[in-house]
Amino acid sequence: MLNSPLGQSLRHSHYLKVSLQIGLLFLFWWMGCYVQAFFHLPVSGAVVGLFLVLIALLTGLIKLHWIKRGADFILAELVLFFIPCFVAVLKYKDLFLSEGWQLLVAVAIGTICVMVTTAYSVYLGFKLEQKLKAHFTPSDPDAIHHGGH
Repeated sequence: MLNSPLGQSLRHSHYLKVSLQIGLLFLFWWMGCYVQAFFHLPVSGAVVGLFLVLIALLTGLIKLHWIKRGADFILAELVLFFIPCFVAVLKYKDLFLSEGWQLLVAVAIGTICVMVTTAYSVYLGFKLEQKLKAHFTPSDPDAIHHGGH
């Protein structure tokens, strides 16, 4: 089926959707860079862009399925973004051998900080989701039909 015209059309449609979704994510990245430069914020434009995506999702300006495949693709190919780091390690091998322990300590501490921050953020996100569900879900099913009386 993949070699049939229908299979090729589906494959092209998938690639088009992923490309458009990545383009939308890049638009948010670009807007984040612009906002960061305009307001001289002390964080990177990419972080500002992520907050813009979050705000757009929370307000319903964009829907998750509009960016999910593109975000999944970027995450799946994330290893490719670390290749330049590996090339730099090879290029500065002598420096890495003499001062490498400091780099390893910094990477380990940074990794631990990212893991703790991520875990705590997910925890807070789930708590917020539970509060929102509890707030918008009536506790009395009859309240819907009788106007709360």
